[in-house]
Amino acid sequence: MSILDRIQHPEANLYVIPREEGMLVDALLFMSPELFEHAKGQQTDFFQQMINGASYPGVEFLGVMPDGHPGYGVPIGSVMVTDGVIVQASVGYDINCGVLAVRTDLHARDVTDWDLRHEWIKAVAQRVDMGLGTHRPPLMPTYTDEMIHEIVHYGAHVFGAKPEQCERPNFAVAADYRTFDPFHLDGSFDRAKNQLGSLGKGNHFIEMQVDRDDGSVWVMVHCGSRNYGWNLANYYFHKGAEVRGIEDKKRQQSYLYVGEPMGQEFMNAHNAAANYAQANRFAIAASVIEALGETFGEGGEVYFDITHNLAQWEDVLQPDGTYQERLVQRKGATRAFPAGHPELSGTPWSEEGHPCLIPGSMYTGAAILRATENAHDSACTVNHGSGRARGAKDTKRRFEDRREELTAEMNETVREFDGVPIKGVASNKPTLPLDECDRAYKPLDEVLETLEATGIARIERRMYPVCNCKG
Repeated sequence: MSILDRIQHPEANLYVIPREEGMLVDALLFMSPELFEHAKGQQTDFFQQMINGASYPGVEFLGVMPDGHPGYGVPIGSVMVTDGVIVQASVGYDINCGVLAVRTDLHARDVTDWDLRHEWIKAVAQRVDMGLGTHRPPLMPTYTDEMIHEIVHYGAHVFGAKPEQCERPNFAVAADYRTFDPFHLDGSFDRAKNQLGSLGKGNHFIEMQVDRDDGSVWVMVHCGSRNYGWNLANYYFHKGAEVRGIEDKKRQQSYLYVGEPMGQEFMNAHNAAANYAQANRFAIAASVIEALGETFGEGGEVYFDITHNLAQWEDVLQPDGTYQERLVQRKGATRAFPAGHPELSGTPWSEEGHPCLIPGSMYTGAAILRATENAHDSACTVNHGSGRARGAKDTKRRFEDRREELTAEMNETVREFDGVPIKGVASNKPTLPLDECDRAYKPLDEVLETLEATGIARIERRMYPVCNCKG
């Protein structure tokens, strides 16, 4: 029987691969019928990766969000709950890739001018390296050795981050370098120092967005732990395979136990990279806010920072109604604690749930969600974006002859915000990067509607871009 023949469809927006053939749990897929039909075209990788994820030792839950698509080992858009088993593939290479939102003091009427928006882009580019961190713009801050050491242990508080602005205030790392050295890989300290405050490439971005309803102006920063985190992840994929006796070429199958020495070492390294990524977004946010003041005469404040690729202990609701601590691993997926979750007690978000920041494509914009009553059905997890509909290379090949047309679409589109029309999405690129164009991604609104239909989350804000800076 093929995988597709096994899939059950018990509810309108839920598909299930039942537990069998080595699986420890059912594999759940939260998708609309339309999104599922698209996923069927990826069946070789996507559904097999769901089965793989549900078959690791210690797994107690495996779910995939409506933006899910094939990844490395397990799908991007997945959440895995275990009893303490670390599956590196369920975090991936860009540890704590995430999104930070700045709420500005501007209104739509303040950002209508095309040339002024380009001036803001230039002001940002004077302060943020839009690439790999090898080129330092003239106004990009420099950081001391002491700051880098403090960042990998304690996160973004170096930049004045408040606990209520972060998914987690920081990620625990052994303080004694004799226990764990966060810079044990050759060259890792220099890379961490030089790349702090840089954006990176791929789908990482800095984007000015406007709320379609109230005209408020926001800036989203999307990036992760840069080369520092990538190299740590890569190192422990190899070490994990070695510990488990897995062929190195199949290292995406490796896993560790939190109680074994290599598992403890991985969690320290993972958390150091997570602290670095959080601090990196706050460093970029400070530059973004400075550029707002220079260009528009108004600033802003960090609203919230949230992660996408992470493994952390969380209180997970059990069938008997109690909460028990479990290791929750999200890969291309976003934590979504609803109102009343015990881990939100004493925070400003305890009565409404914390914000979930969800970027889409550079044409379709973004959203802010709040978890609702059924969030526990997905282990308090929502999507991390709209999800790729096709790979970067395939998108470039398909749309190369339409580059000018799609660039014009970005430049000419007119949207209205609180009664204010704004034309075009200003960019730091002369032509649209095809691998990041709208056609590379699933429809964001369809993904969001799936979550609302399941009762997992509701849309609080829907924003559209007016400026976009790509790495």
